[in-house]
Amino acid sequence: MPGKLEKKLIIKFLGTSSEESIPREGCECVQCLSKDKNDNRLRSSVLINKKIMIDATPDVLKQLSKRQIDALEAVLITHEHADHNGGIKDLLRARRDIRIIKLAAGQHFKLLGIDFHAFKVKHSNLVPTVGVEINSVIYIPDYADLDWAMPYLKNTKFAILDGSVLGRNFGGHLSINETVALTKPLKNLRKIYLTHNGHTRRTHKEMQKLVHEIGDSSFVIAYDGLEIEV
Repeated sequence: MPGKLEKKLIIKFLGTSSEESIPREGCECVQCLSKDKNDNRLRSSVLINKKIMIDATPDVLKQLSKRQIDALEAVLITHEHADHNGGIKDLLRARRDIRIIKLAAGQHFKLLGIDFHAFKVKHSNLVPTVGVEINSVIYIPDYADLDWAMPYLKNTKFAILDGSVLGRNFGGHLSINETVALTKPLKNLRKIYLTHNGHTRRTHKEMQKLVHEIGDSSFVIAYDGLEIEV
């Protein structure tokens, strides 16, 4: 008989920055000088039900130590960019028993009672990249557009999306403005969490106010340590 599907998901954001952590060394912008703990960001990864992590950033050991995570069993990798897989060697040196799964588009499997489906997204011409459907939650930290992801976004209540750049598309990332414009009309979406947040030179509070203004209260700027239950 097939294993029982774990209905409840607890998702913890272990990191919510883009390719570099924030504050940036030597930068004196308001974002980097902020005293708000939500402006201190490690590189983006999430923890699912305390046992499965998506992406192993160069900050992975710091993330596990800071959040006192000792039950990790597996890591899923969305793509081969250093800010998403650069911590694998450090992790395996510390924990040889961790299972590393490099995702490819079309993979569909169950792990620890959770259903995972990897699907292709546009991000880099050189590096294949996937989004992940986790039960019914959509996780896509990096994308240049949402064309291939729309069928999934139209059939979910919760999405975690790319917040890398503000104002204009850049470097394989769709702007927050475009993401909001494309997803705001989707009435099925109750909450859209923006992660992989870039060096916008605006504080967390300023960014949260901005996404409410261009979107609505369903848009949330994720921060390190945020935990959601869906």
